Amino acid sequence: MITGFIEDLRTNKWLSGIGGISKATEIIENTDFSKLEDGTYRTDGGFFYILSTYNTTRQIEEKPAEAHRRNIDIQYLIYGEEKVGYADIKNPKKSQKIYDEKSDIEFFSRIEGESFLILKKGMYAVFFPEDVHRPGLSNNETRGIRKAIFKLPV
Repeated sequence: MITGFIEDLRTNKWLSGIGGISKATEIIENTDFSKLEDGTYRTDGGFFYILSTYNTTRQIEEKPAEAHRRNIDIQYLIYGEEKVGYADIKNPKKSQKIYDEKSDIEFFSRIEGESFLILKKGMYAVFFPEDVHRPGLSNNETRGIRKAIFKLPV
């Protein structure tokens, strides 16, 4: 898992050399998200979608953790603030919904050793297949958030 502000992602030589991450960074920097409808948008080598403006953060008990096997997630916070849980996929966990091959997602109700970070407007988080993550959590209060999520095949 890697996190930071989008302007730093552009200057990170290691990450910016990865084609899909470079393309996502370019899209983020050149897109006025306020003019895009919620929905899915195709890109070269992947796709991204915009989550609803009305999406609100939730308590940890209401939000399962998730993992993907075939895609890297880049989550860019357009506005708002969210707490995000993350842990290594090898940590002991309790499955809530077994892996769905078609949608490339598995859900977990509990994961040991989960750590947390706070994403604020203009920040991103990159989650690799070995990263279980629990985005969209409340940080002391429920907030409206909007984010762009890029799915990059591995």
